[in-house]
Amino acid sequence: MRSREWWAVEQAALPSGQSGRVDWARRVVTVDCRLSAAQRRCTLAHELVHVERGPVPADPWLAAREEAAVEAEAARRLIGIDALADALAWSSQPAEIADELGVDVQTLMVRVGGLSVAERRAVGLWWWDNPILP
Repeated sequence: MRSREWWAVEQAALPSGQSGRVDWARRVVTVDCRLSAAQRRCTLAHELVHVERGPVPADPWLAAREEAAVEAEAARRLIGIDALADALAWSSQPAEIADELGVDVQTLMVRVGGLSVAERRAVGLWWWDNPILP
């Protein structure tokens, strides 16, 4: 893990297709100001995991693996297993569940897709591979 040095967080309009970014030289995390509150929260969590893990490798295959690992870690941090269980108890609709948890649907799907067997049992989904997909 990287040292806990100070970083700034800012909001700005980013280029299309970019929700957030890390400027390693300036030690600044930028989140697109046009995102919803849930999207900003998820993007910031994602970028902060990047700060902890270090720059994304230049190799495309390694970069894809790193992005997947960062997405999974951010989703785990944002969606606790008890909160997920509570939300799943009253809805099976991804948008409703995401709203209840204060995250975007993509982060919810990453979290549900990465549940361990023990976590599936904890939320009562031991029998279903992906409970909130149509």
